[in-house]
Amino acid sequence: MSEILPLSWDEYASCDTLDLAQLVRKNQITPVELARQAQAAAAMMNPRINAVIEVFDDVVSDPTRDGMNPAGPFHGVPLMMKDLASKMKGRLQEGGYAWQSTCVADADDPLTENFRNAGFNLIGRTTTPEDGMAAVTETIKFGITRNPWDLHRSSGGSSGGSSATVAAGVLPACSASDGGGSIRLPAAWTGLVGLKHTRGRLPLPAGWNEALVASAVEGVLTRTVRDTAAIFDAISRKPPGSGFMPYPAMQPLLPELSTAPRQLRIALSTGTWSRSDIVPAEYRERTREVASWLEQQGHIIEEVADTDICNFEQLYDAYKLANWTIPLGNGIPALAEVLGVELTPENTSNQALQTIEAAKSLTISDLVTAQSSSAVTTRQWGMFWERGYDLLLTPTLADRCPEVDSHYALASTASFDDYFSKGIDLCRYTMPGNDTGLPAISLPAGLDNNGLPLGVQFYAPWAMEHTLIHIAGQLEAGQSQWFNRLGTHNVTTG
Repeated sequence: MSEILPLSWDEYASCDTLDLAQLVRKNQITPVELARQAQAAAAMMNPRINAVIEVFDDVVSDPTRDGMNPAGPFHGVPLMMKDLASKMKGRLQEGGYAWQSTCVADADDPLTENFRNAGFNLIGRTTTPEDGMAAVTETIKFGITRNPWDLHRSSGGSSGGSSATVAAGVLPACSASDGGGSIRLPAAWTGLVGLKHTRGRLPLPAGWNEALVASAVEGVLTRTVRDTAAIFDAISRKPPGSGFMPYPAMQPLLPELSTAPRQLRIALSTGTWSRSDIVPAEYRERTREVASWLEQQGHIIEEVADTDICNFEQLYDAYKLANWTIPLGNGIPALAEVLGVELTPENTSNQALQTIEAAKSLTISDLVTAQSSSAVTTRQWGMFWERGYDLLLTPTLADRCPEVDSHYALASTASFDDYFSKGIDLCRYTMPGNDTGLPAISLPAGLDNNGLPLGVQFYAPWAMEHTLIHIAGQLEAGQSQWFNRLGTHNVTTG
């Protein structure tokens, strides 16, 4: 774009959302100028990373037209929404499918309203695999989304479009969602901060509730801990009737970054969690290095065995049925029928079709049995926390960032059971958070032997996000070289 922009690309890329909001408050930049800069960044980077589906020209020109709140703390800051879950009024949402091109929302979902009330200007959509069902973002219609750290590698999934957009410096934050690790997974592979909140903290889309969608939550991907904290503080509001999960008074997160460090009792686990022993040694070693550093800061570190936590195989089996095969295998064809679409290999991935087929042999009795089993393992996690641990430290993932077109893609010709098993292997450390509803955060932990980001993860007890932000702030301050880094293909390199 030939337009003269208000910030140099180095200046723009150095700002997080709080920085940009301050520039607007001080009248050093306008919301229109910021939106145009973000649009220019997308035009520059998207041909390489393929992460942005569309930018809305109308709100770039007029940020107030869709309800951006000028009194919000993030007034004028541009944000893009993952093309799944919470919808934007008057905007298309395709959920990664080639056949959802008529799904225009007639109203904002509650979380979308929260973003607007916080002052964000929602300027576009980012890519996702079909229904968020993959660890990588590669679809029939939209193609391959690539990692700004290495364009031959994946940016992860299912929030892969958002992670690539943030890691490339197009925006400092994007919306994201997590049903099995889909915020934390791409955060780990692109060097970002990814918080998966406690079930019920944020509102689900209209027509959803925590019983229907027990494993999935929404949130954001960012480059700084303070952005994650401040954004959650601004969007953590549930309108009456938008869910029925009891949630205690939400403790603000941002103040945790300015409080004095407190000693925490942290459990450490780098075990197999009942899966094949494929975890890269450097992932385990880096997690132990983080544990050693934390111990030097005065925290109490205690290594725990897998069996101290829960029966993981029981948890995975229940998750597979209750949170995946039955809801997705029935929900996908139901939506297609409403839209008058015939699902074929030309418009729907092989693994989505196999999920539908696998669900045909399952009954309501299978669902109830799986949910009952999940209740048992969730209680086992509760008993683990009752031992007095404040946090649990693990690797985020059990595999390195793959090249594109890997066996994690929904185009895989593997059987449904084999494909899903590989997903559990990869997401063994993240998936339990979705099944139990517990909060967890993935934080950058440097680069692996391939020069690609890797992450470490902290779990906390129910509704203890403030403890996660507290430890994240300490790690960010003490290991700043790991944080707020852009991929090597970014807006500053052009």
